[in-house]
Amino acid sequence: MVREFLKARRYKQLRALAEPLLETEERPLGLLGMARAEQAANRMEKAKALYQEAIESDSSLIDEGLEAELSPDDSLKLTTGGDIVGLTPEEVVDKRKSITFEDIGGMEELKEQLRLNIIYPMQRPEIYEAYGKKVGGGILLYGPPGCGKTHLARAVAGELGANFFSAGLNDILDMYIGNSEKNLSDLFQMARSKAPSVLFIDEIDALGAKRGSNNSSNMKTMTTHFLEEMDGMNTDNDKLLILGATNEPWSVDSAFRRPGRFDKIIFVPPPDEAARAEILKLHAKEKNVDPTVPWDSLAKKMDHFSGADIAQVVDQAVERAVSDAIRTGDLRPVNQKDFQIALKSRKPTTMEWLRRSKNYVNFANKDGYYDDLADFLKKAKIR
Repeated sequence: MVREFLKARRYKQLRALAEPLLETEERPLGLLGMARAEQAANRMEKAKALYQEAIESDSSLIDEGLEAELSPDDSLKLTTGGDIVGLTPEEVVDKRKSITFEDIGGMEELKEQLRLNIIYPMQRPEIYEAYGKKVGGGILLYGPPGCGKTHLARAVAGELGANFFSAGLNDILDMYIGNSEKNLSDLFQMARSKAPSVLFIDEIDALGAKRGSNNSSNMKTMTTHFLEEMDGMNTDNDKLLILGATNEPWSVDSAFRRPGRFDKIIFVPPPDEAARAEILKLHAKEKNVDPTVPWDSLAKKMDHFSGADIAQVVDQAVERAVSDAIRTGDLRPVNQKDFQIALKSRKPTTMEWLRRSKNYVNFANKDGYYDDLADFLKKAKIR
C-alpha cells in the first residue's frame, strides 16, 4: 500500500501506513514513506534524516525527485498553496550566480547535445526570429534515477544566464479542486514574467501519464491545463524553456510529444568516468579525506554508478573511518582502503532501469525516440 501511495503522490496520507513498517523487514520502505510525509509537512531536516537512513538500508529506494526537493538550490519553489517561497520575484532577477557546465565534470557528449538543442538557440534568438521561429519550447530529459537530471537543468539555466524555476508534482498538486490549476498557472506566469527563464518540472510522467492509465478526473483536468499553459494559448511563451524530467518516458502520453511541446527528448546516462571522479571529489570535500586517494582509479571501478550511488560510497567510506575513530580515538583521514571496502559492498542501482529499458528500445522505438538510449545500451553491453 505504501508503494501505491508513493506512486500516487499521496504523501500527506503516508504516515499512518508507513509507520507500522518500521518494525518489520520492510523498514527501509517505511522510512521512505515517513520521509515523504515529513517533506509534505515541510519538516525538511527530519525528512532528510529518514530518507538517508532509508537509502543506506536499501539503495534501490533512491528517489531523485525527493533529493532535489530536500536539497537547497537557487531556484524558486512553489508551495502547495500557490505561494512562491525562497527568493522573491525581484531578487531572482539579480541572482544570476548558479552552476554551469564547468561545474559538471565529463559528460561532454551530453553537454554538446544540450548546447545544440537548448543553449545555442536561446543565445542567438535573432537568427531564429529572422526565420520566423520562436525560441523556447519543451525538452524532456530522461534516464535512470539519481543521475542528475535536476542538476543538469540548473546548469543549463546557468549557461544561459536565465532565471531557474523548479517544481515537483508535490509542489503543484493540491487536494482542493481548482488549486492545482492555479498553482500551475502561477508558476508559468512567474516564469514568463522573468524570461528568459528555464522552468523545470520533475516527475513529468505523473502529470502526463498515458490516457487510460489514470482514472482521476482531477488529474486529467490538470494535464489538460498544463498542455494549455505549455501551448501558450492565452499568452506568449517566447524565451521560456520548459524542461521536464522523468525516469519513465514510455509512460508519457503522446500528446506531450507534439510539436511545440516536449518534441525533443534527451537521454541522461549514468555519469561517465571523468564525471564519476569529479562527483567523488565533490562529496569528499571537507570530510578529512587522505589527499592521496586515487579518484581516477576508483572511478574506473564504478561503471554505471549513478551520482546518488557514488555519494553513498563516500558516506560508507567516511562511516568506516568514524567507526575506527570511536573505537581507537585516532582521528585518521578516510583512506583508499575505506573507499575500496565501501565500493565492494555496493552495486549500481541503475542496472535494473537499464535492463528494463531494453524492452522499450526493442519494442517501442519505431519513431526513433530512444535511439540515443539504444546506442548507450549497445556500447555498455547491457544484457
